[in-house]
This record gives sequence, C-alpha cells and structure tokens, in this order.
Amino acid sequence: MTLHPLLELARDILIRVPLGLLPLSISGILFWLVGFLVWSQYRRVAVMEKKIHGFVINDPYRSTISAAGYGIVAGIIGSIILVFMGVVLFQQDIIYLWPAALALMLVNPRFLCFSYAAGILAVSHLLLGWPAQLNVAGIMALVAILHLMEALLVLVSGDSVCTPVYLKRSEGVVGAYLIQRFWPIPLMLIFFLQVSPEMLGQTVSMPDWWPLIEVAPPGGADWVRIMTAVVAALGYSDIAVTELPRVRARRSAHHLWVFSIILLALSWGIAHLHWLVWAAALFSPLGHEAMIKYGGNRELKGLPGFVAPGDGVALLDVRPRGPGYRLGLRRGDVVMAVNGEEVADREELVEALEASDPLLEIVLRRGTEAFTLRGRRNARGRLEVVTAPEEGDRQHVDLSRGGILSRWWRRLIRRRRSL
Repeated sequence: MTLHPLLELARDILIRVPLGLLPLSISGILFWLVGFLVWSQYRRVAVMEKKIHGFVINDPYRSTISAAGYGIVAGIIGSIILVFMGVVLFQQDIIYLWPAALALMLVNPRFLCFSYAAGILAVSHLLLGWPAQLNVAGIMALVAILHLMEALLVLVSGDSVCTPVYLKRSEGVVGAYLIQRFWPIPLMLIFFLQVSPEMLGQTVSMPDWWPLIEVAPPGGADWVRIMTAVVAALGYSDIAVTELPRVRARRSAHHLWVFSIILLALSWGIAHLHWLVWAAALFSPLGHEAMIKYGGNRELKGLPGFVAPGDGVALLDVRPRGPGYRLGLRRGDVVMAVNGEEVADREELVEALEASDPLLEIVLRRGTEAFTLRGRRNARGRLEVVTAPEEGDRQHVDLSRGGILSRWWRRLIRRRRSL
C-alpha cells in the first residue's frame, strides 16, 4: 500500500533521526560535539554549585543524559512539524547559524540561541547583502519551530536543573533559583539541492498545498528538495525570585509559545508581503530579548518569595540523594525543631545537628502541614541543604557577569581606567 507523501516523510524521520545519532556520519559527529558542549555548560553549573555550597546539586552527567533524551524526542517532533509545514532551506542558511550562535555564547551563555544568530544574519543580509542568498523566511520558521520545541522542553523539564543562590536587591539579600538548561536537538530538514536533470524524476511528489512557507530557488538551474540531518542546540536561562522554579518554568513556556507563534506567522507572511522580512529579522532577536527582560524584571523587582521565615529555618534546596534528601527533606520545607530543640536560624540548626544523637527527629512545616521525620544522621552531622539567606549573608552570583568575552572586555576597561 502506498502511503501519503507526508506520511512517508514522517516514517522516514522516525527512522533516520535515531540513525543520525551514530558517530558514523557528519550529523552524528556534530550531535556528540554539541552533546559535549552541553555537558561543559552543565559542568560549569556544577563547579559553581561546589564553590558556593560545598557540594554539587545537579550532576553534570545526569543532566546531560537527561537533556539528550529530551532533545532527541523534541527533535523528532520538531522535524515532523518542519517537514509538514514545508520549511525548505539552502545549505548556507545553516552554515552561518552555528558559528554566529557560538560567538554570541562567548558574550553570554544564554545567547546560545538561534533567535539572536538568525536575526543578526538576516539584518546583515538585508543591509549589507551578506550572506548573499539567505532564506530569511526559512531560517525564521526554523527558529520559530525550535522555540515551540523549547516551550515544550521548558514545560516538561525546564526546572530540573536549577541552582539555589543569594541575590542582592535594594531590600537586602534574598534567595533565588538560577535555572539553566541546554539541549542538543537532532533535526531532519529539507534543503534545496542543485542536481543533474536525470535525477529530477527521483523526487517525491508533494500535495498541492505544500509547502506552506514557500521559497523559490534561484532560476537557471535544476533544483530538488532533499531531507538531511542537522544538529541544533537550545538553551534556557532564567531566574526565579518570586515563585518556585516549576511555576516560573510554566510561565516562561507560555511566553516562548507566544513568541514562536508570532515569528512563525511573520515567516509565513513574507511570501505575501515582502516588507515583513524586516519585521521577522528584527522580531527574532528583539522579541526574544524583550521576552527575557520582561520575565527577568518581573522576578527581580517582584516580592521575594525565598527569605528567612522568622520561625524555623527555610530550605531553598536539598542535595539529591544526600543525607537530608534520604531523610525526607525537600525544597521549600521549614525546619522547626531537631530532637525536641527549636531552631530559629542556620547557626542553631547546625548546633542542634552536631549535638544530636545518631537518631534524628526533625519537625518541619511543608506548606500549611506539619511533618515529623525520623532517621539516622550521617557521620558529619550534615544534611547537605541550602538554607534561605539570613542577615549578614552575601550574594552568591552577579547576574551581569556575562560570558568570556564580556568579562574580558570589562577587565580591559578597568585596566585602562586605572592607568
């Protein structure tokens, strides 16, 4: 039985995406290289956690394996959407995206995002004519659908790698969660390829309405559409100050969905109103940045949700598989007493743990309910938890620090000023 052409392509994607991960092809090698890049970002997070808290909360290997699994599923879904919509690209559209995205990552890790790279390339193409044959509608549709996948990934797993930190605000030091997620995304994309006339009969015929985002190849040559594997990367960086990371991730996923739909509509409209090419080129980086700034300002200026409660010791986080976690402590708990001794601050909690018997009885508040946990303390008498900031604590991170290039530039400016 002959399948519908689009169903044949969908079946092809389900087969070829997993095969494309094998390090026997260029796409497979690129996927593992991007996987290494993702691991290096998670390792940077782990090093920061070790420096701040004395222990690692998010294991970089577990985080990378999880990200790869989610990324493969998102890649299959995104590939099917891209193919069904008929997003067709030229090879040079992808060739310039990756170097631009990597260069921007050096300015700030959160710029490891094709929305910024694609926007810069599109504006350069429109103003300077470089790159010469850039398919703006195609790459903007690609960016839009990648962000649809990012919205899905953030909704499902966006809060699974977050680091509790202390931030300095006008009212003092407050607790927060620095959320950083990165995913390698294997994709099957359709490209225009110039071939000899005798190969034209080997192409698959498509429905009359396909493609929805139409791009005409240059004249004077024979072109066919082929499907081939490419690798992309998605990065999600956020801060949660007023609400828990899970709630913050859901809100961010909604914003990403709105951004994606607008950019996809602009991409489709380019074929009908050519001036929309400028709207798409500018909206890709500026709309994404406005979305980030809006969410960041809301968190940094809103009412802080993670401060010392006044009665008991609030836990910002608990190291997974650590002694406190095995006892049953969880993020957001408020420890009220240890072995019958009430604790009002971090120092009293440490003293109560050090003075306690091998058997522990911890009374805590979780939401509006009270719990009593019983277990054995470890040899060091530590729970390996992160408590909410108290008076006299200093901030852990400076959100304006940026990437390697931005830090190097600021050091250079300081040296010049000191001369």
